[in-house]
Amino acid sequence: MDNNTTTNEIMEFLQENMVTKEDAKAFATKEDLKSFATKEDLNTALAKQKSDIIDSVDKKLGELGGNLISLTRKEDKKVVNLISMLKSKSNLNKEEAQKLLEMEPFPQIFN
Repeated sequence: MDNNTTTNEIMEFLQENMVTKEDAKAFATKEDLKSFATKEDLNTALAKQKSDIIDSVDKKLGELGGNLISLTRKEDKKVVNLISMLKSKSNLNKEEAQKLLEMEPFPQIFN
């Protein structure tokens, strides 16, 4: 097999694969490239997106914490009422009731 390429073969290849002026008009020009985002622009946008996501997650976690505290307070009120009822029916003495009320999550302090 002959590895030498003839001039005619090269010319045929160029005619089939070469870019023409018309083809090149579809490519981006220098003016077009000026309007493209730079690496710095992309990094700035990415940093802003990260910051927005972190802020949103922080806000949601704060709301969740507030909701949990609110629900816990409601349950604490139920427990306080139950202790009061048991004490009034003499199922708990004053010291036992006081000891239960001094427990977490929202202890009541007695002097």
